[in-house]
Amino acid sequence: MLLAVSDEKKEIRKKLLAKLLSLTREELKRRSQNVEKRLSSLPIYKNAKLVMVYYPLKGEVDILQMVRKDLGLKRFCFPFMDLVKKELEVYEVNSLEDDFSVGPFGVMQPLPDKTKKVDIEEINMVIVPGVAFDRKLNRLGRGAGFYDRFLKRLNPSCKKVGIAFEPQVLDDLPIHPSLDQKVDIVVSENFCL
Repeated sequence: MLLAVSDEKKEIRKKLLAKLLSLTREELKRRSQNVEKRLSSLPIYKNAKLVMVYYPLKGEVDILQMVRKDLGLKRFCFPFMDLVKKELEVYEVNSLEDDFSVGPFGVMQPLPDKTKKVDIEEINMVIVPGVAFDRKLNRLGRGAGFYDRFLKRLNPSCKKVGIAFEPQVLDDLPIHPSLDQKVDIVVSENFCL
């Protein structure tokens, strides 16, 4: 059962990542702006004081323009991969240009000596990337489990918002109920679930 689910996940990842990587820069920008517009209009975003976001990999929804625009109005923190503990730590940043370096898997992550470590209890909202989401709010990540382990540790009052382009939102995803963490909302260019 676990093996079959894992194989099915790998196949979905492979197909969707190929589709995402084939999007033109202009299409990625346009689609990302539409997601940003929908996301920034959500009351939970407007009311959040400390929001965890991510630095996008190629093909992922890029919300950094929204972060730049709101940086003085809200506090933003980004994940840092602790490969020894196999956990995400979170650091508040003041500059998208100066506070980052390339980390594991090519992910831009905050520089611990230039940023402030955040107590995850303070976070009001986590904007979660994913390879895919489904209509039941399940999430398929890249396979390392960092976000699943992190989401499990959050305060229940913290809202978990998955963001994706429409082709990444499927009717159903194969899941491991004990491992895979759901989100509270999924936001795409044209709808929220």
